Amino acid sequence: MARLILSLAIALATAATAAPVQGPQAPATVQATYFHYNYRCISCVKLEKWAAQAIQVGLKDSIKTGRLKWGTMDMESPQGSALADKVGLMNKNVALMEMRGGKMVRSKELVHTWKLLRDSSAFANYVKNETIAFLKEAR
Repeated sequence: MARLILSLAIALATAATAAPVQGPQAPATVQATYFHYNYRCISCVKLEKWAAQAIQVGLKDSIKTGRLKWGTMDMESPQGSALADKVGLMNKNVALMEMRGGKMVRSKELVHTWKLLRDSSAFANYVKNETIAFLKEAR
């Protein structure tokens, strides 16, 4: 009987001092963003349109679940300039950003978008495949 009481006392003391159990961490979200300047040439408009279509149509299930978001950002605004600096952008382009708790924890510039502006299906495949890979890493 004394052993049982001692075992229970030890178990209760251990449980009281143990770290609280945390639930599973919410999955990260990925923000796909086309960064632009105020002035937009025909190619800039095309790049934004094709990227939006690749993300919003090609990855609509990820958009619906909230795991993936699409947007644009003016690099000449204070917020856009600061975010473009964090991503490491030197010019207009598409970037993927892993977001946790409202903060960017990782990013990737899609460096081949401008090279693919003459081939809409190669462009769409590139953006879609890069985004899928980025989403998989953002678990």
